[in-house]
Amino acid sequence: MTQLPNHPDGRREYEHLQRTRDEIDKATRETRALLHLADGEDASVKVDISSVDTEVDQQIALIRLDHLHKLELAAGQAYFAHLDFLPDGEKPETWYLGRWGVLGTNADPVVVDWRSPVANLYYSGQLGRVDYEAPDGRVAGELTLKRMLTVRDRELISLFDSGLVSQEAYLQDVLGSVSSDRLKEIVTTIQAEQNRVIRQTLNTNLMVQGIAGSGKTTVALHRIAYLLYARQDVLHPENMMILAPNPLFLSYISQLLPDLGVERVRQTTFADWCVKTAGKVFPKYRVSDRLEENLTIDSGERERRAVPVRRKGSLEMLNALDAYLEALPERVLPEDGLMMGPFEVIGRKELENMFLVQYSHYPVHRRAEELKKPVKRRVTALCDKLRERYEAMTQDRLNILLNTMPDGPERRGSATRLFAARDRRFEEIEQKKTEFLKQWPRLFVIPDPVELYLRFLEQWDRETYEATAGYAGGKVIRAEDLAPVLLICAAAYGIKAEPIKHIVVDECQDLSPFRLAVLKRYHPTATFTLVGDLHQGIHADEGIRTWESWTEPVFGGQGTLCEMKVSYRSTMEIMELAGKTAARYPIPGVSEGEPVLRHGEKPRMITVNTENERIGEIEKQVNGYLADGYHSIALIEKTRKQADALYKKLKDRLPVCLMKEGDSEYHGGVLILPASMVKGMEFDCVVLCDASAANFPDDEFHDRVLYVLLTRPLHRLTVLSRGPVTELLE
Repeated sequence: MTQLPNHPDGRREYEHLQRTRDEIDKATRETRALLHLADGEDASVKVDISSVDTEVDQQIALIRLDHLHKLELAAGQAYFAHLDFLPDGEKPETWYLGRWGVLGTNADPVVVDWRSPVANLYYSGQLGRVDYEAPDGRVAGELTLKRMLTVRDRELISLFDSGLVSQEAYLQDVLGSVSSDRLKEIVTTIQAEQNRVIRQTLNTNLMVQGIAGSGKTTVALHRIAYLLYARQDVLHPENMMILAPNPLFLSYISQLLPDLGVERVRQTTFADWCVKTAGKVFPKYRVSDRLEENLTIDSGERERRAVPVRRKGSLEMLNALDAYLEALPERVLPEDGLMMGPFEVIGRKELENMFLVQYSHYPVHRRAEELKKPVKRRVTALCDKLRERYEAMTQDRLNILLNTMPDGPERRGSATRLFAARDRRFEEIEQKKTEFLKQWPRLFVIPDPVELYLRFLEQWDRETYEATAGYAGGKVIRAEDLAPVLLICAAAYGIKAEPIKHIVVDECQDLSPFRLAVLKRYHPTATFTLVGDLHQGIHADEGIRTWESWTEPVFGGQGTLCEMKVSYRSTMEIMELAGKTAARYPIPGVSEGEPVLRHGEKPRMITVNTENERIGEIEKQVNGYLADGYHSIALIEKTRKQADALYKKLKDRLPVCLMKEGDSEYHGGVLILPASMVKGMEFDCVVLCDASAANFPDDEFHDRVLYVLLTRPLHRLTVLSRGPVTELLE
């Protein structure tokens, strides 16, 4: 016997759920039949799109596959909200909102997609007078019911009618749950502030300043799902790209878009985008964690190293490199015209006109290849003329021979020698032609991209050159070199950028103006959603310090800045501690965060005197968290060396896993991580293993790092200090 929720409408809502599930099941059977799938057959295995005959049929099959996927997802949770709305002067309307829209037999909406215009009534409206923007204009009326439902398969787990108190209770219940191993969708709990960001129009460059825990990443991914729904006339998943800071972060967010029914969106890092865009000509790239390096050196050395990195990320360098590359074709040209022996193939002026004017729309290497075609024709024509000349000379001498000598062995011998000389001349001509064309690469010498890069730096800024030559001399570049080297590859060899219409960049405060400008240049029709937090700008040597760094120089003033001020991740007690740290080095123009009203245990501040005490306390805290049912627990050390040492001491005492640079798979459990790996992640509980004054001196860099670490936990935070605690936490 089904247990119905204790609510006057419990039976009615349960019966409506059964009817809705029947509609979903019917639509699923019909779609499977169209795809020729038997019961139980896996569509992803059975249906091969590439085997479909025509492109139109392929698109139809792809649409049906997407529809089937969403129907199968909808079967697990048909909907999550019930709205009753009375439009002014119209009949009452009832809407059920779900993650995926479902149409009934008569194409009437059985379930309305959360991205539809009417869904704004759920996310932005309270009971009473409301309005929303529909395709035909603004609709105003009275929202008489806003009901939240928990549905699982055919079961109605819970329902309650929404007022301000019940909404907060529902949100706190969701936020208070234990985290999963992957970032989760938040369709049922999107807040008004987040909803405004998600539904910004496609034709704007959107910059989002969101404090830690405000849901920036989640909102950005939901925005992708929304845009694909709202602008399906012009936008497809293949036209969208997500840039994440590292492969591990991509693993962490990997399931969210599929959970929203979105597939085939490209997810990559800036480095991988550069490699794929440039192809084989792109040099080797050394993955180096500059943040890890900065955490192991003093402030003076850190600033010294930061100077050339900051220059490489500047628009000043971009402009200087553009000017340098503009002159590259002229530097590649031979000083004189092209000669084959004593014969001129192309004069200098004509060569300049062809290479610098006619072929100016090609990269330099392609110009040389294009020029080779007419040159080869001219050389061939020249050789033909020479052969004709020698043939005519041979014929003249043969006529003289025939007229001056009697027939006999002597005349025949002379004629044979005459033809042999002609044939040798022909061979010499062919050899000259072959030698001329073989030397072609030496005529247009294009240095490899790294060599060109070093030549530019040496000419532009000596200090930056010296900081780069030590490692780039081995033809290997670092993260800060990616954007300028891509620019060089484009000018010298050409690149192939995919047709992207919208780009989402996460942790964008670490993106230099140079990098953003390069992305914009090679995707000129794309708009951007950039989400980040200047308080978490721990890559300040390359990233930005103000949003204005992009607005005018890169976007030409065509950018909208939104703020997300409410933190939903951590409890009020944790955010209070983190907020004090952030306020120590405030950022002009950036508002302080506001934690959502969710209380929890106060952060534990524990000072120890010895290493044995510290290890014992870490073990105690972890065992306590595990006993309380928490799943993901992060033990964060400042540096990689400290994390490695901690793992050796704990591996036989706790079920710990050591995360390393280059890891591309994220798993829950008890993790040991260095500070350089945790940005963008969240965990049930965090133990900050040593926040001592010696480990975290009082400066802006360490303050930003500490703020990031303090804002990782959802529920519990322990801060250990071996010796006096850092002044950043006083």
